[in-house]
Amino acid sequence: MSDPSSETTLRRDAILLAVMPVFGRYGFRKTSVDELAAAAGLSKQGLYLHFSSKEEVFREAMKKYLDDGLELVDRELARPGATLHGRLMGAMDAWFGRHLRTFAPESFDVIGAGDRLSATGVEGYKAAFQAKIAKALSQSREFKSSNVCTAAEVARVLFLLGLTWKEERPSETELMARFSLCIRACCQIEPDRKAR
Repeated sequence: MSDPSSETTLRRDAILLAVMPVFGRYGFRKTSVDELAAAAGLSKQGLYLHFSSKEEVFREAMKKYLDDGLELVDRELARPGATLHGRLMGAMDAWFGRHLRTFAPESFDVIGAGDRLSATGVEGYKAAFQAKIAKALSQSREFKSSNVCTAAEVARVLFLLGLTWKEERPSETELMARFSLCIRACCQIEPDRKAR
């Protein structure tokens, strides 16, 4: 016999995964409940069986998106046999590259909406990302002990660089080249051969 609460959780997660690209394309304000329901393969009333409002759908979808992002960052930072450069590049792509692929410039109101609906939550995700990067740096033999910056300082610089994904809308190739340069400069490490 299957657990109804686990089926409900799986269904809610499937809905949240389906609606995130809609918010990413149109933004919070321009996305209608009808569009969200259609993306999830539900009627409007069916969507309201799972969520009480558009705001709740958005808040839960953003939370899932950010939780999933941190899991992807963990996975990249833990890749066995990968160099520090490769792991950091993977983590930056898992976090910021993913944002570049998910959010269109027209949808940037989601950033403000996310801050309004859960400002402390968003700040927590930013801090968690930086802490994961700092931990990976501090545990790496490749991170030069003679580096004049601490692991936390380098993590902060990488985070601030990552925020440029939304300002200039670089191509993925340009964004990854920026990440590589910053990682090499801040950590004083060589890039992976394939990244050259």
